[in-house]
Amino acid sequence: MTDATLPEQAKHNRPRLGFTHNPYTTALGKLFQETIKGGLERAIGVAWPLLVRYRCNGDKKKARECIRENPDSAFQYDDELFRTLDSSLKGTARRWLTDNDAARKQEVVCQTVDLILTLAHEDIYYRALMKEVLADLFLQIAERPELLDLTKDEETIDLIFNRYIRGYTVRKIRNKIFVQAYAEAEERWRAEHGTG
Repeated sequence: MTDATLPEQAKHNRPRLGFTHNPYTTALGKLFQETIKGGLERAIGVAWPLLVRYRCNGDKKKARECIRENPDSAFQYDDELFRTLDSSLKGTARRWLTDNDAARKQEVVCQTVDLILTLAHEDIYYRALMKEVLADLFLQIAERPELLDLTKDEETIDLIFNRYIRGYTVRKIRNKIFVQAYAEAEERWRAEHGTG
């Protein structure tokens, strides 16, 4: 099937500004933001403590202590690639997720990193697959470094979230600021791409 046969699906397959469906003003956006992302976070929240227990050789007491005191201590790798990925991915999350909900977002991202890396570290099939994917990805980015360039609108949204909204704790105010900035960026995008 093509985008022409599924007009709604076309929204998901084209370059666009921001979200396909605004998470503050549309039903589908709210479904994605609240229900789908919330469900994923709950699933991670269930799986991750079990993974810590696994990494603590099944010792429940040690796992509880690890979760309370230093969760990263359960995820030490003997493979340099895994140590590098763990440090880089978690460090990037901690450096860039800095809004008022930073603690929760950083926790979810770091727990996701733990889940993915442990799955690949413990299972030879996933480990080989991950290394193949990374090698292919690095080659493609080396050939086309512009794939990592932020658009003007991505820079705007990043600026809003990571620098401006950070000072506001009231969700309604944060949402209002975001919706206004998003509308301005969307208007600019439409003007540049001729989609009136």
